[in-house]
Amino acid sequence: MKKSLPTLLFFFILTNCYAQFQTEDKGTIVTLKVAEVSTGEILLSQHEELRLTPASLTKIITTATALELLGPEFTYSTKFYALGKIKKGKLLGNLLIKSSGDPTLGSKYFEQTKPEIIYNSLANALNMAGIKSIDGTVVIESDKINYSAPRLWEDMGNYYGASPQGFNWRDNTAVLTLRSAEIGSTATLVSLEPHIAPYTVRCLAVAGSHNKDSAYVYGLKNLPEWWIEGSIPPHRHKFRIKSALPDPAQAFKNGLEDFLRNRGINISHNPPLHAASTEQITLFTHQSPPLSGIIKTINQQSHNLFADQLLLTLGKLFKGTPSWDNGNQVVREFWLNKISFEDNFRLRDGSGLTPKNLISASGMVELLIWMEQNSKNFAFYAQSLAKGGETGTLRTTFKNPAIKGKLIGKSGSMEGVLGYCGYLTTLSGKKTAFCILTNNYIVPTKQIREKIDQIMTGLILEK
Repeated sequence: MKKSLPTLLFFFILTNCYAQFQTEDKGTIVTLKVAEVSTGEILLSQHEELRLTPASLTKIITTATALELLGPEFTYSTKFYALGKIKKGKLLGNLLIKSSGDPTLGSKYFEQTKPEIIYNSLANALNMAGIKSIDGTVVIESDKINYSAPRLWEDMGNYYGASPQGFNWRDNTAVLTLRSAEIGSTATLVSLEPHIAPYTVRCLAVAGSHNKDSAYVYGLKNLPEWWIEGSIPPHRHKFRIKSALPDPAQAFKNGLEDFLRNRGINISHNPPLHAASTEQITLFTHQSPPLSGIIKTINQQSHNLFADQLLLTLGKLFKGTPSWDNGNQVVREFWLNKISFEDNFRLRDGSGLTPKNLISASGMVELLIWMEQNSKNFAFYAQSLAKGGETGTLRTTFKNPAIKGKLIGKSGSMEGVLGYCGYLTTLSGKKTAFCILTNNYIVPTKQIREKIDQIMTGLILEK
């Protein structure tokens, strides 16, 4: 360990924290690096070359790459057309929607993307075009996206593991309401929003002897029936859990048909009378929020879908196909001549959901310093990060009043994994880039988080 900081109290705290890591769980691996941004001087290091599973720290790499290659003003476009002829208020043809893979369409995180806004914009456009009914159906043109091969089966049916699709809708998330009775009895599925027909969901979850959500949803797009396992608290009239959407495009169509029907516009689903017509009438184009807003949601809310869609977008725009391999290749090629990428990173997705990703604290600090020193978009990048004790996934950590707001960054966690990276400014005014990452612990995560909080707090308080 290189001791550039002189305060003996700080080193006592640091040494004590490492000792407690090992005392409480001897199998825990800890890697740490802290370096001054302006000079690159290493202020603190511990096993910084070890490559560990990063969980959501992966998003730091994905968002930095996308920001540099696409720019903060980049947006996705979703285009809506009437395909056919309009005769006496009837569209003799289909509604055509061309998707660019916008992950924010229908998302709850932006006011302009909420489902009712999208549906209402289309209804108004149909009204402006004089269309009172549709003698056809809804057709969505989009890229075919494969599932991420290294993604865990236990994640794929749950909301946080919702996979990007060619057409994304409502964060690719469904809300399921369950009802439970006495302990040990099978819970009942009361409702599901949005409407996902023709898919069905079977509830196998039971009422447990606890007060937490321990229910998990299992399913894939090509399985007509999904199911719920695990347990929920007993005697709950309405207990809500979330799952991935089996087919976001179908859920969009179901909701759109209901919305238009309530506005007096019916869709017949009949073969259009003039199916051979190639007349294409532009209704409207929906633009996503800018990339600067998307990456802020990714880094502050740890939004897996948005991050993975950005990776696939990089693959499509720079390699021609929105595949996981292409996206990761774009990331690799961007960083190869800027930092020691090959020695420090192995990436398999954009969000960190797969445990097959590997990073080192040393490589992450290199990347963070490069962004601070070289990126013309750094202000947007810094604004996307959460503030310790204040915002995003860091709002409940680093809450010591003396350090509040002096650390910005990203957290990452999964079973046996907890890490933090970003920038912190000491009370003496030194701006540093840091990464601390732990793997393979089996003690409660709360204990690991408290030790990391002590280390970071001690470093900021260093004068």
